[in-house]
Amino acid sequence: MENVSRRDLLKMSLVGAGALALGSVNANAAVNAKDVKFDEEWDVVIVGSGFAGLAAGITAAEKGNKVLILEKMGRVGGNSVINGGIFAVPNSDKQKAEGIKDSNELFIKDCLKAGRGLNHVDLIDTIATRAQDAYKLTLKCGAKYIDKVTHAGGHSVPRSLQTANGSGSGIVQPMVEYFKNLQGCELRQRAKFDEFVLGEDGGVDGVIIREDYKFDPKSQKDDAENTTGTKKTIKAKKGVVLAAGGFCRDVFFRQVQDPSILPTTDSTNHPGATAGAMKEAFRIGATPVQLSWIQFGPWACPDEKGFGVGSMFNVNGSFRYGISVDPRTGKRYMNELADRRTRSQAMFKVIDAKADIYPINFC
Repeated sequence: MENVSRRDLLKMSLVGAGALALGSVNANAAVNAKDVKFDEEWDVVIVGSGFAGLAAGITAAEKGNKVLILEKMGRVGGNSVINGGIFAVPNSDKQKAEGIKDSNELFIKDCLKAGRGLNHVDLIDTIATRAQDAYKLTLKCGAKYIDKVTHAGGHSVPRSLQTANGSGSGIVQPMVEYFKNLQGCELRQRAKFDEFVLGEDGGVDGVIIREDYKFDPKSQKDDAENTTGTKKTIKAKKGVVLAAGGFCRDVFFRQVQDPSILPTTDSTNHPGATAGAMKEAFRIGATPVQLSWIQFGPWACPDEKGFGVGSMFNVNGSFRYGISVDPRTGKRYMNELADRRTRSQAMFKVIDAKADIYPINFC
């Protein structure tokens, strides 16, 4: 590995082990509701304003609850608002209109293949069963999709729906507006979640946040060292939903999980995608599952940062209708419609960054 010595890796491993050990100790010293004065009270508090947080907020609000969504960044949506806007929905109305035969069983089979059999089948079944409900929720909020069903990688049949604007913002923005128009709801930006407040029974009674928090994109230790903002303690009478998203901009944490990911490796995650909220959940007893299975995306261009523009050509053009070629041989080297992990691993065998050799996609 480049830039990371064996000694540095040992240091990271020791620090990681220390953090886990401290977590088990600090769980007993977590903030207790009897020791704090709550500044606000809501029925449901949600951490994160992406697809999951907005869906939870809208659903809870329509059941008559007062709902507060907290977003640490200055803009809403997290990774959801900048993704490709492709939504896999088995048995959708658009599939039926095109005569595409699909089933929950086939969807589950595809997921198990792409997930190397590590999937929790009951959760995949829930996704398949409730995908229609989630799709209808986005339509109710005002999301628009193109008519043609997309055949995305890893799927046996075309079942993915593409937003009209080709971005996750085509779902997030309508959901945000819909949520804001519901009675008793608020979406609060630059409000960073710091800690859970536990009740006498060990359940979560609320959260401690900082308002007017200013994320520092230049710091690799923002969660630990950024003290901006004003502290506030918020009570959640019915529950807290943690929907804070991924951690692939957290260079230290991701490399502890997968040492093969270099600190210089770029990410399509938004700058604020760090592990802080997730680690707080671990501290009060949440159990992490398969964190080291970090996904590499096969779409991007080495000449661009993040998703860039080239990713749209690959996702919508070359992978579906074209070919990917090894420039040293002039031949195809992979199935362009395979799952993401299969394609990424095939690409790594072609890539030689020092020699400036990368796969070339045609359509």
